[in-house]
Amino acid sequence: MKTLPLILFVSFIATGCASTTPDQRMSPSYPVAYQQALADFDGTGEVDENVIDDFVDFLSNLGADNTAERAAELYAEDLYFSDALMLTNSKGAVVKHFRGLVEGGASVEVEMLDVLVQDTDIYLVWLMTASFQPIRKTVTSKTIGITHARFNAAGKVILHQDFWDTGLGFYQHVPALGGVIKSINRRFEAEDTTQ
Repeated sequence: MKTLPLILFVSFIATGCASTTPDQRMSPSYPVAYQQALADFDGTGEVDENVIDDFVDFLSNLGADNTAERAAELYAEDLYFSDALMLTNSKGAVVKHFRGLVEGGASVEVEMLDVLVQDTDIYLVWLMTASFQPIRKTVTSKTIGITHARFNAAGKVILHQDFWDTGLGFYQHVPALGGVIKSINRRFEAEDTTQ
């Protein structure tokens, strides 16, 4: 069972790297928090196409100088937000999170691959290319993800849940931690049976 201490170490480090807010009132387990949010934030089934288009435009231009201001306009005061780096009910924390993206010097390009609307649920499938500097040198990573969003009657985002691989997209590029994550990934790689 050599793997267990390694997994616990990675979990501890990853938790320390994730953003949190002092007034966070949510479970640290995002699956539990997400399931609760699905019950708490019903959303409206009558979302105007322009509202969806504005949100798509916002996500497609993450890292623009006005990212924080756009977030302040698009997100509701009462919300659930989880993007695998932060889990919060605080609109202020969401705006601060997006401001940190810009101030941190990250370059983010999001290509929207598909937009699926089903009743109150909007699913955005995207390809994200991010360039950032974890310590010394700049790295570029590509990841595919999905954002599940719901809106209130005023057209504001009340639920935002991202599904993407932070290990491949972010943490594997952090010195020391990246080596540990790559080592764990190698242990779970499937054998190539095509030869």
